[in-house]
Amino acid sequence: MKMSFWQKCTIVLLGVVIFGSAAYIARVVFRPQGVERYKRIPWVTYVHPNVKKLKEAQTLVGEGNLKEARKILINALLTAPKSPVTRELRDLLGDVNTQIFFSKEPSPRKTEYVVKRGDALSSIARKLQSSPEAIVRVNDLDSTLIRPGEKLLVPALDFTITIDLPRNRVVVHDSHGFFTQYPIASAELPKTRQPTIETKVTAKSFWENGKPVRSTREFQKEKEGTPRIDLGRRGYVLYGVEDESDAPGSQIAVEADDKEQAPNSDDANRPPQGIAMLKDDLAEIELLIHKGTPVTIILNQEETHRSEPGRHAN
Repeated sequence: MKMSFWQKCTIVLLGVVIFGSAAYIARVVFRPQGVERYKRIPWVTYVHPNVKKLKEAQTLVGEGNLKEARKILINALLTAPKSPVTRELRDLLGDVNTQIFFSKEPSPRKTEYVVKRGDALSSIARKLQSSPEAIVRVNDLDSTLIRPGEKLLVPALDFTITIDLPRNRVVVHDSHGFFTQYPIASAELPKTRQPTIETKVTAKSFWENGKPVRSTREFQKEKEGTPRIDLGRRGYVLYGVEDESDAPGSQIAVEADDKEQAPNSDDANRPPQGIAMLKDDLAEIELLIHKGTPVTIILNQEETHRSEPGRHAN
């Protein structure tokens, strides 16, 4: 059957409509309208709320508003204990806590004491569970000489220490939980199969030329030496280094307990075994502890997860 011209035109027109509609539908399905406009909108990257809180606290610390900064840091750690900036939050909170603790501002942790005739810093420290060095620091004294009638703020040193080797931190706790923390530069310790070690501080000293400094010099002069904290276990000692490059490579359990070791370097103030920390950090820890302060050493990563140090931030 022969089609007329108009019939041919009708068929062609229907084909154009059908194929055109199909192409439009495919474009809508596979390339929705406005997709180019959405492509021009930058992607929004999720930022954890604690990042903002950390910046707010840093600003407040810079302005000297330590108490308000402390509130923000504690809130951030309690509401979200695990975040991308948890370590930074804890480091800053520890710095704020120590600044407040060593300030001349009264607080429940400090006892106001009026010096009596015959008093000495050592006797006051024993009476109020403190130390002469801490009293000197808090009251910003120029020397250890005190006079009757003088008012002193005496800080209570009721801290405990956790040496968390898997996390490279020395954590200081108070009765509420976390107080402050400091980085570990390196560790070279005797072999042991124990996941944790319970011990205590047996001595704290400053060393010069390979010998402990035994004097009653004020703290600022003692700070010129190398600080050291001896623990009640052979081979376990905290000692100070100028910076992390001065510390030997980190190595735990390198020798049996009953064997002597050669010194790691020619530095006369460095013990053959122990835990290296930055000198200024260790000097500050010495102000927070006394002979007999309890110390827990965590050597095993699994033990760290079971008993996380400083779980409470306030």
